[in-house]
Amino acid sequence: MIRLLGLTWRIEWRGMENYAAGRSMSKQVIFAFWHGRLLVLSFSHRGRRIQVLASEHQDGDLMGRAIKWLGFGHRKGSTSRGGARALRELAKVLKEGLDVGLAVDGPRGPRGVLHQGAIELSRMTGSAVVPISSTSRPRRLFRSWDRFQLPAPFARVAVAYGEPMLVPDGADREERERLRIELERRLNELTAALDGASGYAGEEVWPHADP
Repeated sequence: MIRLLGLTWRIEWRGMENYAAGRSMSKQVIFAFWHGRLLVLSFSHRGRRIQVLASEHQDGDLMGRAIKWLGFGHRKGSTSRGGARALRELAKVLKEGLDVGLAVDGPRGPRGVLHQGAIELSRMTGSAVVPISSTSRPRRLFRSWDRFQLPAPFARVAVAYGEPMLVPDGADREERERLRIELERRLNELTAALDGASGYAGEEVWPHADP
């Protein structure tokens, strides 16, 4: 279904200079995105062997099978539950020469609040974090915690990379928190700018609060 739907979209790529900058910082990168925008990215980045996390529950197994069919690697775990083990697994993946994708507010939010996983993973491996987001018009936004975006068939879709970040190995807790807040700001602003440029306003612009 994702393949068939995605083939109808008209995709525009933005911020390719940021993607190139991330690649210049490190051979492998960590793609950081919001959970609610993952559907577009699962199509736009298919077939690249990017390794992603999916939960160990039944819904995670279903997602894992789907993303494998799209050409992603599936690693079981969560950066919020058993986070240290999941980070070690992803660090191993990066050192083996594969990219990683992280839903940085998953698996349960809060929406627009970036968890520490991407920051810690960058510190552990020396891999750059590249923010990435998407928008589409027309679309449906679900009333789920992540305001999941479902682009309509034949929608105009924009995929954009934000300014990359590299976390120093010696960064202390205070510095890591500062960088977490900065990465959160970049990803929120990137997503809101995409929505605004597509003509959305008010509660349709990321990351509006629930009424």
